[in-house]
Amino acid sequence: MTPAQALATLSARAAMYDLRDRAARARSAADLRKMFFALLPAVAPDLFIEAGAHDGAGSRRARKLLPKARVIACEANPHNHARFAKAHDFDALNVEYRLTALSDADGPITFKVLTADQHSRQGVHSGRSSLMLRDDPKAEYESVTVPGLRLDSLAQDGTRAALWVDVEGAAQKVLAGADALLDKTALMMIEVESAPFWQGQWLVHDVMAHLMDKGLVPVARDFERKHQFNILFLSPQAMTLPDVLPVLEMQQSLARFRADTGA
Repeated sequence: MTPAQALATLSARAAMYDLRDRAARARSAADLRKMFFALLPAVAPDLFIEAGAHDGAGSRRARKLLPKARVIACEANPHNHARFAKAHDFDALNVEYRLTALSDADGPITFKVLTADQHSRQGVHSGRSSLMLRDDPKAEYESVTVPGLRLDSLAQDGTRAALWVDVEGAAQKVLAGADALLDKTALMMIEVESAPFWQGQWLVHDVMAHLMDKGLVPVARDFERKHQFNILFLSPQAMTLPDVLPVLEMQQSLARFRADTGA
């Protein structure tokens, strides 16, 4: 199956939602996150990494579901990292909350904190900052130097991994630094774009081609925004685990039930 064919198949899930309704689009994203977290204990990874962690909410939730796993949250915006490191006791939670920009090389790297775009001024705590320049001539940035790291350098231990990747257009850089880790990835949710928001970025078909070449299988997506959404992938090995298929079936069933009943 080609990436285009796979994406067309995933798009059939749109029948569960009225995509003219913003609330329904938001519900599709919430449903996909529920599926991801329901699958975590079924897959039982010994390593969980959240790329673009912001406040580390995903990692804090994963810690509750995976008490024995190593849990790492990577946030590249130093303003966010400082803010949320004070708000949450990550050490007590046994979550590694790192000031790190995941990329294709190890070493200091320039991160672009978005301060304005074509619509408005942006606070430095915006979740829209990136390693990439936005495809917007009115975009303004605060450039900061932060530690850069490949996922492969961060995650040399572990035999089965789960990833949540939300890196604002920098998927190519992150995945290029994860060649070995992707061979151990059982479950992954990644944000993609079908139209360019950042200069030179990989679009959805590029991301899907790379991950499918690594053997990962796209199994679901959301419809949060018209050109920006999340896709959930599983490895073929994870698909054979006894609790995985029932989770997929139940999550799809619940989404269908809510669509039919308006619940």
